[in-house]
Amino acid sequence: MRADLHLHSNASDGLHRPREVMRRAFGAGLAAVALTDHDTLAGTEEAAAEAQRLGLRFVSGCEISIAVGERDVHVLAYFLRVGQPAFESLLANMDRGRRERVAQMVQRLQRAGIALDLADVLAVAGPSHSLGRMHVARALVRAGVVGHTNAAFTTWIGTGMPAYVPKRTAPAERVLETVWGCGGVPVLAHPGGGGLEGLEGAVAAWDLGGVEVYHPAHDRAAEARYAEWARARDWVVTGGSDWHGDARGPALGSRSVDVEVIGALAARRRVTPS
Repeated sequence: MRADLHLHSNASDGLHRPREVMRRAFGAGLAAVALTDHDTLAGTEEAAAEAQRLGLRFVSGCEISIAVGERDVHVLAYFLRVGQPAFESLLANMDRGRRERVAQMVQRLQRAGIALDLADVLAVAGPSHSLGRMHVARALVRAGVVGHTNAAFTTWIGTGMPAYVPKRTAPAERVLETVWGCGGVPVLAHPGGGGLEGLEGAVAAWDLGGVEVYHPAHDRAAEARYAEWARARDWVVTGGSDWHGDARGPALGSRSVDVEVIGALAARRRVTPS
């Protein structure tokens, strides 16, 4: 009875529709999943309906970006519902920031002599409700500038690269307060894979409910370190594959936790919307 609590669909930067993500999770033998698209809940209803049809336990979620200086720290927010005004307002502001950031990256690529337009990125993004760097990377691959998306990050749009633009987001306190106030539970995502070095002290003071210990970016030593980190702060230990559907990335279900973790997370909710 395993649960993968970190999956992405094409509502953000994944490759597959939400219903297809659910079908593949069911085919992988998982008992429960969470759809955690970046800064959007747009795929939630489609995924929930398909999960119900399959008999798959479903948890709504969202991976939220929080800029801390030049770093980008991610939080997985679970149990959020579509249509909550406070959270929808937060997402709307994030959407504007994402689109402005991508436009600026395209401008920097153009100044570097690369023939890429914003329309090219939007064509790659398709139905996504969360425009981001992965879409720029895929547009660069389609244009023949790089051979694969990893190369786009290491040569053009990764931190410190010529077309990199720092992300601007709401302060951590506002994000976390909004998640808790809407009946959600915020969990620190992949601390070992998100450039957290030097920020542990600041993040440890955040009002969180859990930490994602089991993630493809973590080796055994990192898992042990963050499991102890979680226990010291009474945070729930969670995990997931961070699957985007790309064959080059980790397999769906490659990191998972017992389904009982979902109950432990739910017990941390401070507000349960009627």
